[in-house]
Amino acid sequence: MKSVEALVKHYRETIAMIPAEIRELVNRSGGLSESTLLDLILNPQDQGVDSPCPPPQNYVRTGCDVEACLEMGNSKLASGSVAYCIMAGGAGTRIGEPKALLRLPDIGLSLLTIKLFQAIGNGPIWIVVSPSMKQQLVDHVNSQIGIDHARIKYIEQFESYRLHPNNDVVFVDGKPDLYPCGHGDLFPALTKSKILHEFRDAGGEFVSVVNVDNVLAGLDPVLVGWHTLSQSNVTCEVVRREPGDSGGLVCTDRGQTQIVETYRMRGVYNSDEFEWLNTNSIIFNANLNIEPLGNSWNRVQKNINGRLVIQHERLLQEITEAYDTMFVAVNREDRFFPIKNVSDLNLASQRLNANKFL
Repeated sequence: MKSVEALVKHYRETIAMIPAEIRELVNRSGGLSESTLLDLILNPQDQGVDSPCPPPQNYVRTGCDVEACLEMGNSKLASGSVAYCIMAGGAGTRIGEPKALLRLPDIGLSLLTIKLFQAIGNGPIWIVVSPSMKQQLVDHVNSQIGIDHARIKYIEQFESYRLHPNNDVVFVDGKPDLYPCGHGDLFPALTKSKILHEFRDAGGEFVSVVNVDNVLAGLDPVLVGWHTLSQSNVTCEVVRREPGDSGGLVCTDRGQTQIVETYRMRGVYNSDEFEWLNTNSIIFNANLNIEPLGNSWNRVQKNINGRLVIQHERLLQEITEAYDTMFVAVNREDRFFPIKNVSDLNLASQRLNANKFL
């Protein structure tokens, strides 16, 4: 094992060989800079939850006054008070191409185009992209018809260096292997881009965030109305867990109910007791102070093309820890069908047709 001095020396020598334009990209303000990455290597952040337990009974809300919520939600959407934020920065490494550009059989539309057609109302549409994929996605969107292009803005998230398990930088074809730093990039990206500030100044009230690979999660007036009438800071959609599900769970730790990824859960607990799975669809108030968010980095091990790598990622769910959150149960058949692999695409086409979303 290398000494600390040898590790730091090797890291700095490696970084010095990387082209200046790549280093400038990685060192953008708000991202995982080279100096922050080195600090995380030397002083890993402990994001573990020591005493996870299920939320109190009936904590997750399972019903609302649908008519009142629908009326309120339609009003907010028509007024342009709701920004629709599509997280489309995933590189789709395991699939072989960006998930946003995957096309559904029979329907023939990309996942990103489907999301754009689900952008009801008159509010802005924000597409969160990684810098390396931005132009590809911009060209794709510009080629689509039937979309209100004037509503669309692009928000660049951040990229940093993948590491080998021994903390060496991963190189592919002579270049450092970059990756987008996770959904939690949204908060510093919004802050740095000034887009959220401009939206608030124009009277914007809420931001509705969805994943591009969840084909069923579009803007929903009932959920917007529910969020509005409840006067919540944050509304988080969850579904009942099924066998084989993985991801964040509704969890109470030290009195705070929040979404916690299972890899962060430590101590003695029974995973079967956790009933609710996060869908990564949230609504939050545009006037919240999100500037402190995005400083928690999770060291995650992944298998990329048959090799183990280390990525440091930040999580969208951090907002559920920072602010009191209303967790609402949604019907999996209506709101949750994430694309995990290519084999999911055929079934997704059937689901979209059956639900008449298109």
